Amino acid sequence: MESNQRKYIEYVREYAETEGKHIWLGGSFLRGDPTPFSDVDISAFMGKDSLKAFIYGYGEPIYISYTTNPEGIIIVIYEDGVAVDLEVVESVDVEDDRFFHPENIKERAFRRNISICREICRRDDLPYQTARLFYRSLIKYLSGKKEAGVSVANEIASFLDSVFCVTDTGYKNGITQLMELFHEKYPLDTEYRNLCMELISNIHNETH
Repeated sequence: MESNQRKYIEYVREYAETEGKHIWLGGSFLRGDPTPFSDVDISAFMGKDSLKAFIYGYGEPIYISYTTNPEGIIIVIYEDGVAVDLEVVESVDVEDDRFFHPENIKERAFRRNISICREICRRDDLPYQTARLFYRSLIKYLSGKKEAGVSVANEIASFLDSVFCVTDTGYKNGITQLMELFHEKYPLDTEYRNLCMELISNIHNETH
């Protein structure tokens, strides 16, 4: 899947330079230590119309959500498996004429645009917002951050008021059962569910 992430980053670079929009690359792809399941962290300095054009310019997302802690970040998941943490920037100190910035935006003075996230995202009901945690849990686990993956999965279990608990040693079966429980109560979009199931199929050699 990492080839798709690289393709997305190239799309970001071309969009920034062609459209004259400042975009910063962050996270593991900036540090140079991504895994095949890492999400792509970017920060984009643009308004609502440009942001929509940018998001949909790569392809039709199968999931768009946003974070509440911290606020100002849109989560975009595409059908090819690319997941993006898109930090929306309202103001930033830009000192050069480049538009694509492979550097940490946190070294600059900037402010997030909190309100725009709710306008961009498709739904803001709690079940939809919670459903994004399946993908987050899976990519954390598959990236080697197993404790974080298990913790996020159990956030979903808490939302369902379920006594069911996902464990490290039984993660694959646990996340599968949890998805079934969630889907029975809050039906998941088919494309999103299929993508999560594909990730689950990449989990091997568990201890039971």
